[in-house]
Amino acid sequence: MESLTRKGLYDTFIQIRSKGKDMKREEKSSLISALQSSLKDANGVFVVENHGLTVKEMEGLRNELRPLVSVFKVVKNRLMKLALQDTDFAPVSDLMKRPTAVAVATDGLAVTKVLVKFAEEHPNLTIVGGKMDADVLGVDDIVQLSKLPSLLEIRGTIARILVEPGSRLARVSAEYGKKNQ
Repeated sequence: MESLTRKGLYDTFIQIRSKGKDMKREEKSSLISALQSSLKDANGVFVVENHGLTVKEMEGLRNELRPLVSVFKVVKNRLMKLALQDTDFAPVSDLMKRPTAVAVATDGLAVTKVLVKFAEEHPNLTIVGGKMDADVLGVDDIVQLSKLPSLLEIRGTIARILVEPGSRLARVSAEYGKKNQ
C-alpha cells in the first residue's frame, strides 16, 4: 500500500472506528496497512497511557497534536505491534503493555513538548516512552527533549545572530554621522 495522504488515513480510521468492536480480518488488515503507511513518513513514535482521561481531555490532546502527528490513536496493542514489525520503530512494541494511545509524529520534538505539558496539567496521562531517530526514549528522555528549543526557535536565534552585527554597525555609523554634522 502506498503512502496515504493525511485525509486518506483519517478516512480509513473513521471507517474502521464506525464498525465498532466487531472488526473483520480485512478491516484489521486495512488498519495495520494504514498504520504502517503513517510510520513510513514518521520521525518519532510515542506511547502514552490514557487511563482516567475524560473524552473532552482526550479530544483536547488530539487537537493540540493534530498539526504535529499523522496519527494519534488509541489502538489495540496487538494491532499496533503488528504494524510496527519490520519498521525502524519495532522496539516501541516493548513499551505497549497496558491500554495505550500512540502518537506517530511528523515533528517529534514538538510532540514531546505537547505531551510533557499535557501530562503536567493532567496527571491521568502517563508518558510511557517512544522512539526518535535511533534511540528508544524513556520518560526522562522525553522530558529532556521537551526542554530543547524547537527548530523554529533555533532558526530565529541564528537569524538574530547573523543580523545583529550589521545592525550594530549601522547604529554606530548613524551616531557617528550625527556627531559630525
